[in-house]
Amino acid sequence: MLQGITGSLATLLTFIVIATASSQGGSIRGKIVADIPDQRRALPGVVVNLSGERLGDKGLQTVTDFEGAFSFPGLLAGDYVLTVEFQGFKKYEKRLSIQIDATVEHDALLQPLPLSETVTVTDDRTETNRTESTTPSVITQQALRDAPLIDQKFQDALPLLPGVVRGPDGNLNIKGTRPSQSGILVSSLNVTDPWTGTPAIELPLEAVETVQVHSNPYSAEYGKFTGAVTTIETRSGTNDLRYLVTGVLPRPRWRDGTIFGIGAVTPRIAVGGPIKKDKLFFFQSLEYRFVRTNVPSLEALEERQRDIQRESFDSFSRLDYVINSNNRLTASFSIFPQKQEYFNLNTFNPADTTANFHQRGWFLAFNEQATFKSGGLLQSSFSVKQFDGDIFGNSGAPYEIAPERNFGGWFDRQHRESRRYELLEIYNLAPFDWHGSHAFKVGVNYSYTTFDGSDRSAPVRIVRADGTTYQQINFAGSGDLSRNQHEISAFVQNKWIVNQRVVLDLGLRYDRDLIGAENNFAPRLGLVLVPAANGRTVVRGGVGLFYDKIPLNVGSFEQYQNFVVTTFANDGTTIVDGPRVFLNTAPSDLKNPYSLAWNAQVDHEVSQRLLLRLGYEERSTRRDFVLEPVADTSPLNTGRLLLLNSGRSRYRELQAIARFRFQEGRNIFLSYVRSQARGNLNDFNHYFGNLKQAVIRPDEYAKQPFDAPNRMLFWGEFVLPFDVVATPVVDWRSGFPFSLVNEQQDFVGPRNEGGRFPSLLSLDLLITKGLTIPFRGKKYRGRAGMTIFNITNHWNPRDVQNNLDSRQFGTFFNSQGLSVRLKFEFVKY
Repeated sequence: MLQGITGSLATLLTFIVIATASSQGGSIRGKIVADIPDQRRALPGVVVNLSGERLGDKGLQTVTDFEGAFSFPGLLAGDYVLTVEFQGFKKYEKRLSIQIDATVEHDALLQPLPLSETVTVTDDRTETNRTESTTPSVITQQALRDAPLIDQKFQDALPLLPGVVRGPDGNLNIKGTRPSQSGILVSSLNVTDPWTGTPAIELPLEAVETVQVHSNPYSAEYGKFTGAVTTIETRSGTNDLRYLVTGVLPRPRWRDGTIFGIGAVTPRIAVGGPIKKDKLFFFQSLEYRFVRTNVPSLEALEERQRDIQRESFDSFSRLDYVINSNNRLTASFSIFPQKQEYFNLNTFNPADTTANFHQRGWFLAFNEQATFKSGGLLQSSFSVKQFDGDIFGNSGAPYEIAPERNFGGWFDRQHRESRRYELLEIYNLAPFDWHGSHAFKVGVNYSYTTFDGSDRSAPVRIVRADGTTYQQINFAGSGDLSRNQHEISAFVQNKWIVNQRVVLDLGLRYDRDLIGAENNFAPRLGLVLVPAANGRTVVRGGVGLFYDKIPLNVGSFEQYQNFVVTTFANDGTTIVDGPRVFLNTAPSDLKNPYSLAWNAQVDHEVSQRLLLRLGYEERSTRRDFVLEPVADTSPLNTGRLLLLNSGRSRYRELQAIARFRFQEGRNIFLSYVRSQARGNLNDFNHYFGNLKQAVIRPDEYAKQPFDAPNRMLFWGEFVLPFDVVATPVVDWRSGFPFSLVNEQQDFVGPRNEGGRFPSLLSLDLLITKGLTIPFRGKKYRGRAGMTIFNITNHWNPRDVQNNLDSRQFGTFFNSQGLSVRLKFEFVKY
């Protein structure tokens, strides 16, 4: 392994020429405001300068937009000086300190010159970003606070972005990908579940500064995914003491028109500030969650247990230490234990048949930044992530799958213990000029992951409509699982600003891991063109190769229990086939899945307030992991459950977006997405993930279960009189496809061609009003309001009876109706 890596690194070093640049870093943002008595207003068209040792002699400069807003992204940790000079006002200077990957919000209040009776405000337009070949979709802290989020979690905000939908299984599908095909980073470090490869991190809402979704990022810094990557920037403390208390109002649970206990209680506390001014800062956020989610269709069946129940405690702690002018250190620690009871409860899985998922996790990370006199910057990061889980049922009765519904107790029990150690080193070279400006970055990443656990299943029966047994599925083997993984990556990238109209992002990434044992090179190219001198139109695009990770459960496939299938005649007792043992069979040389993706996008500023975007992207994925059952003809009663490394998928998307800024700091978004998601359907994690599936039928290439050809989304933030803020969200999309099955649980006709769910239409609204709360002679700020979900009470079913032999075939169930939730927060932010 190490010899192969050493040789491959040597090859890589001779191969390094150029690579993309995509900087995250910290940022300074705010507004320039004229501080005139009774006439305070935002100032557009103001030149804002930023200087500091990290920026060299040139510094940075930007111009406020029509709202008076400015932003300096991608900043290194350090001290900066913000300077504003504007006609008719006094010169403004402010020293600001930025921690590692932190955001500082600062509004500059300009004082008018003493003898000026009037102030002339010069108008200027908003400038479109002209240097980035990809533009991530961003959810800010303000949007997280003001948007109607069903569970008040940062994941709930992602469907506010075009191309992100919550699929029929409740999981987020980003840009036509399954959860295991996407990546998620906190402070540039991997926080996926090592076992399944799916996102596995919970953070209190107030701990999240921004969430960015990158589809096809052409920076070689990003890897180990074939779809999209989500990056999370956490909050840091500053020299100002800030706090927030919210979620203190419990929500009652209604049962048959009367209050029946507590439906939810989600108190959250956040506080941050200085321990030693300009030297040591802290931020702490705590959240307790107890939430019951009703399954409406079970009310008609008079089921006693009608709620999915979640209980969790999330904590995030962060310390920022300014060692000296050249060195900064950040340490963060989060814990996120969670209990999900009846977590697959639905119309056809009553409480006794469901599974519980108890998980325990923590994440510890250190980030250090060192600058050098040469202008170089070294960023060092180290993390440890522990993620354990137990999945078990609620009844010991034998599990039965029938045409009408399932019976008995959940058949599968899992125990997991996993840990990942990760080291990341990134060196930013000092920018230099040669036929334009170049900014090089090189990095290396190493991680070591271990897993130990078990997966043991009890017998499962497939029952016909008349009650006779069609198949008995047993499981043979110990079910003990163990696997470890070494992964190493290296990248080099360069942002080449040829001139004011042409920018190139060029990059190369190298990946190798113990399971795949291949040297994977991924070249990427991004391009930015500004065709007109006025800069109102920007054309972006690129093409890149992306290699995915191999989850440990895939690498452990042959350690799972083998399926033993016995098939019976119509009388339910005469054996016609079996017992047939399907041996788990994997290729001797697993290879990493990869995707080839490209996109083209045009941004056009129609006016200072209106931005239009039209874009197209396409991604083709190969070497996905899929399952295929094969019954051998000789010898008798044998078979193989094949793990194939040949799955494929394709996603195409045409996107049109309009962003309208109509109020200071507030935006309206209107988007339409036409998309197509196709792929092999026997995805490994669908059958061997958190919810193991006992019935595996032949694979097919067809529509993905989360395919939604048409989607229109509108949302925005409206500031109303009397300090009222209203955020409506209107979401309409095509219904998801579903398959037809018979009483033998065999598919009838092509899969996912049996029909579609009705189109979804949802109108949600969060409205709050600012309050002044007197307490012990002081006045404190707060906000109170309510959230209304599905205002139109539109029929949005989540379940369908797709079994041809059921009396209720073709009936849709489980639509959440109109609901109202109160909100109150006590804040100093």
